[in-house]
Amino acid sequence: MRKIFLFSILFAFLFFGLAEGNQEGFNVPSISPSVKNIKIRLDVPLVLSPSNVNIITIKKTPITFKPFDYNFFKITKSQVITLENGNKITGEEFLREINEIEKKLNSYGYSLRDKEEEIVIQKILIKRDDLEMQRKLLRSITPFAVLQPVQKEEPMKEFKDYNFSKKWDLDLGDNNFNINISTNLEMKGKESQILTNAYALAEAGILGRKAQLIKIETNLVSGNNNGDDAKLNVYILGKKEYSKNFKTKYDLKENLRYGVDWGFPISAPVGPFNITGTFGIRGGIGLELSSNLDSLTCSISVKPSIDTKAFAEIGIDYKVASAGVGGELTILKDELLLKGSLALVLQDPLYNSFFNVSALGENNLDALSGDLYFFVKVNYLVGSKKFKAQIYEWDGFSYNTSLFNYSLNEPAYKDKVMWLVVKDIRGITPYTARNEKIDISSKRFYVEAVIGGETFSTMIPDTNGNGIADNDWVLKIPLSSRSTEVPIKIRVIQEYYIRSLKFTNDLDILKGEGKDLDFILDLDTETLKGAVNGKIGKDYICTGDINYFGERYHTITVKVTPNLEFEE
Repeated sequence: MRKIFLFSILFAFLFFGLAEGNQEGFNVPSISPSVKNIKIRLDVPLVLSPSNVNIITIKKTPITFKPFDYNFFKITKSQVITLENGNKITGEEFLREINEIEKKLNSYGYSLRDKEEEIVIQKILIKRDDLEMQRKLLRSITPFAVLQPVQKEEPMKEFKDYNFSKKWDLDLGDNNFNINISTNLEMKGKESQILTNAYALAEAGILGRKAQLIKIETNLVSGNNNGDDAKLNVYILGKKEYSKNFKTKYDLKENLRYGVDWGFPISAPVGPFNITGTFGIRGGIGLELSSNLDSLTCSISVKPSIDTKAFAEIGIDYKVASAGVGGELTILKDELLLKGSLALVLQDPLYNSFFNVSALGENNLDALSGDLYFFVKVNYLVGSKKFKAQIYEWDGFSYNTSLFNYSLNEPAYKDKVMWLVVKDIRGITPYTARNEKIDISSKRFYVEAVIGGETFSTMIPDTNGNGIADNDWVLKIPLSSRSTEVPIKIRVIQEYYIRSLKFTNDLDILKGEGKDLDFILDLDTETLKGAVNGKIGKDYICTGDINYFGERYHTITVKVTPNLEFEE
């Protein structure tokens, strides 16, 4: 008996013969011949079974096996038959295979004598409630600041370092099909050095195997004493495909394109049948990359684009049957833009110098949408039957948003100080407003304050898991008397679990439109204007009017004060 399969020659010791795969109604992702194709095949086969995937087999009451004979098909033992799939087979071999298949089907409660021509005999369980919950909360996943070191108590310096950071992580899907996107943009300014770093990572997982689609690392340093240095690395499917180092004045522009073909050997059941072949991800990845390095100036722009789908090439160990794949499953279609520019602009007199800052983040994403099934089609002269194993079926995630957009001039020399106190944080709790139990376990809070364009952040644990922060955040704010109106934006992000699902979402701490607190500190009048109104030095309780699971509304208390040592 000839075994049909589509493994590479590396795995020939596992199977025999050549594969004959079918892609009925399946849009097989193609790779343009004009771009560099990167192909990865994992060595270890995946044997799909109920022990590693939640497979539901749709069985019925077993049927007593009743074999077919030559008269049923009007053939003879020695007759050579040409099947619909092009295979040639003798009548004896045909009858033996048909009866072997019939006996297997009878044990599952099915028969080739049934009227149905297409039968879904197996499914992989998809936890749709979990996916729907992820989709509901998706738009509340927004960038937050990278945690900064605890401020040291020290005398006010005339020159104050500048810091900007935005980090964004997105994990979607379940154990069988999932994607992860992680980005980070950091800009730091010192008296004699400017640093700008951008990072982006996209990964996709299918049936327990994970592919690193693209990773981008950039590190730019510009100094005023020949301290310039820039390093850029791009990895595709885990392999470094682009690397660039440069110094001094330099303008970089690149437009990179790659085809990706990543997969692994698979053996999977379709009801009583077993299919073998290759399963994976195929598509295209592009990257527009530009950078400028000059004296005390760094800018970077990275724009990766990903268009990948699932593919499968499978076969089966019968001449009278063929195996294939149907449907179309988008794994990840994503376009990300990260741009950051920081320059120290020196003035005369020197204390008028400032940091020129611009930062932009955008993302357009479609992921894990469509359907995919393996099938076995039995050709038995008087008819045919298709048995399907549903691998995935869901309409997926869509997320098109502006992550952040900043453009400003920030004074480099500071001569004043204020204190910001954030306390009494109450977020998503394990109880509703009616005291009904919710399956939620709170882990920690991330608090971010953007003050005059500079980013400050901290993490506050929730050791009791009750949605209430363990302690307060006290932040020393360096200010300049040249900027009498200082914009302040406060965000609180909570990390929590629902069963095994991890979420990070913005808390709603503002009534009406928006969730974050936006207000102005007026240094001349020592007042606050906007989402918080009144004199400085007072506690202001801020409560939102949106919840996620019926919990009580989220609340924080904020205070801006010039004299922390006199506060309770």
